Amino acid sequence: MTLPKRLFYALLFLFFLFPPGWAWATGNPDYIGDADHVAREVLVKFKPGVTEADKAAVRGMLDATLVDQIRAIRVEHWLLPATVDVLAAAARLNALPQVDYAEPNYLYGPEQMPDDPEFALQWHLNNTGQSVNGRSGMPGADIDAAGAWTVTTGSREVVIAVIDSGVAIDHPDLSANIWTNPFEIPGNIEDEDANGYVDDIHGWDFVNDDNNPSDYSRDLYGDGHGTHVAAIIAAVGNNAVGITGVMWEARIMPLQIFDLYEDSSFNATSGNIIRAVEYAVNNGARIINCSFGGPAFSRSQYDVFSYADEKGILVVAAAGNDRADNDIHPTYPAGYALANIISVAATDETDALARYSNYGSSTVHVAAPGGGSSSNIYSAAPPGRTVMFEDDFESGGDLWTIDEGSEAWSIAHRESVFDSLVAIGATGPHQGDKSAFLRTRDPIRGKDFRGLNLKFSIFYNLEPNRDFFFVELSQDGVIYEPIHQISGVSLGIEDVVVWSNDLEFEDFFLQFRLEGHGAENFGRVILDDICLTGIRWDFAGDEYGYKSGTSMAAPVVSGIAGLVFSIGPALSHGQVRQIILDTVDPITGLANRVATGGRVNAAGAVSAAAALTGDAGSNGDGGKPGAAGRASGGGCFINAAGS
Repeated sequence: MTLPKRLFYALLFLFFLFPPGWAWATGNPDYIGDADHVAREVLVKFKPGVTEADKAAVRGMLDATLVDQIRAIRVEHWLLPATVDVLAAAARLNALPQVDYAEPNYLYGPEQMPDDPEFALQWHLNNTGQSVNGRSGMPGADIDAAGAWTVTTGSREVVIAVIDSGVAIDHPDLSANIWTNPFEIPGNIEDEDANGYVDDIHGWDFVNDDNNPSDYSRDLYGDGHGTHVAAIIAAVGNNAVGITGVMWEARIMPLQIFDLYEDSSFNATSGNIIRAVEYAVNNGARIINCSFGGPAFSRSQYDVFSYADEKGILVVAAAGNDRADNDIHPTYPAGYALANIISVAATDETDALARYSNYGSSTVHVAAPGGGSSSNIYSAAPPGRTVMFEDDFESGGDLWTIDEGSEAWSIAHRESVFDSLVAIGATGPHQGDKSAFLRTRDPIRGKDFRGLNLKFSIFYNLEPNRDFFFVELSQDGVIYEPIHQISGVSLGIEDVVVWSNDLEFEDFFLQFRLEGHGAENFGRVILDDICLTGIRWDFAGDEYGYKSGTSMAAPVVSGIAGLVFSIGPALSHGQVRQIILDTVDPITGLANRVATGGRVNAAGAVSAAAALTGDAGSNGDGGKPGAAGRASGGGCFINAAGS
């Protein structure tokens, strides 16, 4: 053996004798990645001129077996002993002057794209530069959901509480992912789990104190904020219906704290918020999504979110839509300085900070897609309202049967009050113990509808507690049941909204009745603009819509957190939070705007979780084997353009 040969083998022996750190320090780590790879296998390419004997000597020092050769590119496929670490071996090989490169035998999988027909509208999940609702995007300005889905699409073991306006729990794109209380028996009016909430099968409505957090509009044009948020997190994926969530499968726990269909969206009280958070923590939620906020620091809220922190619950909160610096003017709950809270700003379809979004280099942690100045985050909505009956009396009284008694109703023009044709009740001398009615001539079809909502305008002058105006329903046109009553004197024209329980009969008559028990000539009612609406039981398939806001950005992060918990169920909420913060895509425009300077990346977060847990991606119902892709005001926070 010549001296150069002896020197080569001596150096080779000493090279493999040194620990892995030496090879890393002198080698080229660019070839080595920690993505999923086949155990015990490497691919090695020697430089031109290396002899077969020298190649065999290198393999021999690792006790590697030559499995195959790809001769066109001079690459050898080796099998290593079980005791040899693949990454360390590849790094050492890369440091040898005879080796062009060595790398693990990486694993790849198909990009998991759902078959949901409107997935192309969800640029926040997969931005190809497509135009959505009139706004063109920038390719890659998304969370790389497809890369995450090659590892996991979620898990039904992950429960996410949506504290909001409720959720349409029977929506075809959500119903399979709605949380069901495993310790409660439906409909028996008992509190089996002793949590203080009777028959809380799918969460709780803290506004109306009942077990129906349904998000159904009381208005003809309701908002559906909570349903939109819930579907961003976990609309059922790959079911050939509508859209997909960040998670294809999860369990959404609906908790209603405000009602957007009343006077204002500013009606979520601290009392309801803290009760909802307590419920979520005590009933199995791992993540709480808070797409709401306001400027007031509440000690009771701080305490309950601290309680969530103590119990290991992650909280994702919208930063707000006031274009404000939260470091100076905080919004809560996003602004509570707690280790379990992620405060989320919004980016648009070009990865820019949304014009409406709050920010804060210290107190806002990450950004996520929330839509542009005009709404373009597409998600689910509750079923809309349908007009079942309406009349403004401009065509007279053709739709009505009018009582012909001494206290008859009439259709006439009253310029001094409404300046239009109206229904007028009890215009003559009023006598005690008399009544007069105005009822629909034909029955109204009720079989297909739920959530009866009646609106009308009224002026009344009635003897208090003696004369009454009733709104009544009847199935047979004979026996009428009151659903609303009025007495006293109005302060001008009043708009009345009557919300009734679900109808228990197919067809019904609507009746307005004036009843007097006083001795004075004192009763008059003027009625106009009657509109009766209902929500259809059946979904038409068009229950979707656009919104923008940090309210939409927060559930994107909640969905990513759910994916991370799916791949690493034993991870702590602190670890999941840090993974999300550590794996953002740096965005120039977010520097000094959010603490991490970046927009969240689902694939990066899932890859980091898989590396930390050693799980390649088979966890839970939604686990998918393979490698990750790219590794890299107040009230509810909808942008005004989308509300």
